[in-house]
Amino acid sequence: MAIKQKIALAHDFMTVGGAENVLEHMHQLWPDATVYTLYRQDREVFRGWSVCTSIAQPFLSGKTYRFPFPLYPWLTNRLTKQLDPEIDLLLSSSVSYMKNVVMPPGVPHICYIHRAAMFAYDRQEMFLSGYPALARPLLRFFCNRFRKWDQRYAKNPDLYIANSRYVAAMVKRVYNADARVVYPGVDIQPFRAAGLATSPGEYYFCALRLEGYKRIDLIIEACNQLQLPLKIAGSGPYRGELEKIAGPTIEFLGFVPDEEMPGLFAGAKAFLFPSEEDFGIAPVESLAAGRPVIALNKAGTAETVVHGVTGVHFAEQNMDDIMGAMLLAESIDWDADAIRESAIPFSTEVFKEKISKIVGKYLAE
Repeated sequence: MAIKQKIALAHDFMTVGGAENVLEHMHQLWPDATVYTLYRQDREVFRGWSVCTSIAQPFLSGKTYRFPFPLYPWLTNRLTKQLDPEIDLLLSSSVSYMKNVVMPPGVPHICYIHRAAMFAYDRQEMFLSGYPALARPLLRFFCNRFRKWDQRYAKNPDLYIANSRYVAAMVKRVYNADARVVYPGVDIQPFRAAGLATSPGEYYFCALRLEGYKRIDLIIEACNQLQLPLKIAGSGPYRGELEKIAGPTIEFLGFVPDEEMPGLFAGAKAFLFPSEEDFGIAPVESLAAGRPVIALNKAGTAETVVHGVTGVHFAEQNMDDIMGAMLLAESIDWDADAIRESAIPFSTEVFKEKISKIVGKYLAE
């Protein structure tokens, strides 16, 4: 008997970011799949897709879609009722809401989880800092109410797939559930080609959204102290504060088009990554270009960067540790070929192969 293969995808918010890259790779595997989401931004990459949004879609924008988060549990439950009854499997890409979409008995739900919702668990105050101070007590109440709702659906997915061992440990701690690990797919080929065609320069490079918790201030202060050139790609609300502390060796590039990024990675001496990220795509892009990464020895970069071989780890987010790591990196004769090869396990091709095998196994069963 032929195996039915009507697959649906679900994603919290279709905006811009690493999670959306994962969704795009999933959609490339199953281009006919309908995507269920709370909000879809109008982006070229999503045009032509079959998308089912929540009833809040007409009232939201790229700047406001996070504001009504107290309503999203209810909207998620309502979206569940909109699912095509002929679906054979749901593959969700989730941080917060889509993991809790409930499927009919016998229809498996595989959740690719990027992390547990920060506003409910480990980074609530950081999340609330983006809202007016007077509103935070009420929002904190809704965060705690979300956590109770989220815990009610902790064992809802038939399988969790985590984007790193760090997140798999978080799933175990928060949901008491086991998770397989499949790293997100990174399009490494443009960076590899740029690295082969370009010699490393004298500047350090960083590409991050300019938010306070990313701790870009630390690498700016380190480069100020060491008088080393640093180029920073990215935009965000913290740029003004960062420009105030930047010395003459710091250059802010702002938004950089995708096609220009490989050349910036390849032309750098090394990539600086001070943030604690669940995975971290940009460090892998640097590895693909053959350039070492100087990064925090926690979370995703503890898994993607090998100390002394493909980069240098620093222990804590402080200027002394970062400066020590930079000075150590200056003393190492880096093997660009070995660094490039280390990026292959994190490629888009490897991600697609592993995800399609897992989905195929569930459909066959």
